[in-house]
Amino acid sequence: MRPDNKIIGAAKSERVVHGVALTEFTAPEAGRKPNPIVMVHGGCHGRWQWANLQEWFAGHGRDSAALDWFSHGGSTKLPDEEWLRREILAVRQEIDVAVEAAAGPPVLIGHSMGGLAALNYAATTERELAALVLLAPVVPRPHGPEALELPVDHDQPWGPPDAETSRTLFYSGVDDETAAALYPRLQPESPAAVWQATRWTAEVDVAAVQVPALVVGAEKDLLTPPDYVFSLAGELDADKILLPGVGHGVTLDPGWPRLAEQIDAWLTKVL
Repeated sequence: MRPDNKIIGAAKSERVVHGVALTEFTAPEAGRKPNPIVMVHGGCHGRWQWANLQEWFAGHGRDSAALDWFSHGGSTKLPDEEWLRREILAVRQEIDVAVEAAAGPPVLIGHSMGGLAALNYAATTERELAALVLLAPVVPRPHGPEALELPVDHDQPWGPPDAETSRTLFYSGVDDETAAALYPRLQPESPAAVWQATRWTAEVDVAAVQVPALVVGAEKDLLTPPDYVFSLAGELDADKILLPGVGHGVTLDPGWPRLAEQIDAWLTKVL
């Protein structure tokens, strides 16, 4: 290995399994660690938001698969009426496809809305998981009592917001050039999912989660404030990390390499 312990020769591939688009990174067999990672994106995003972390983890011996929700990116497009009514918890269907396709019990990582979807999956699946990592997750009732009063028309796709608002909400730490490149990649979201994320209406049996959990909060997060996130962590009896000076978009923030290191160190400790 090189002095930084990074493994050379990771391979990237893409495929669609049962309508779910996956971007997969495979670490070289020499130095590969057990338990691949399944990554679940947030609202208005896609599997592209995990590109940096996937490459980093592959270079440090961990396989991964990042999925697109239905009606996002390369996954199957649902009929409009179904998609408009589709809540976050329904994403367990796409997660199940990716978990089944994984080579061994995976670590499940979700960000934002994807964090709530991952939490719900971990609480309801009969498949074996190795660990759960929640990054600035949308939290279930009763951990987010104060509603975020974003306007939502239940008969129309939501967003994405204008470029300035999107930058503030989703990737506040990046430079102007990066923000301009990220904005066209955002897409409209299901209004039902947005309502569930901002009014904290999801019901999840958190006590049913039986795997080691890590919860990451961001100090300057406007969408899922760290107090809410760490309230959930307490119920999960999870380990916690607070990212100082970071907004909601923790996978896109320039500090993502440090986040990857912290997650990898935690996985090494618990697995």
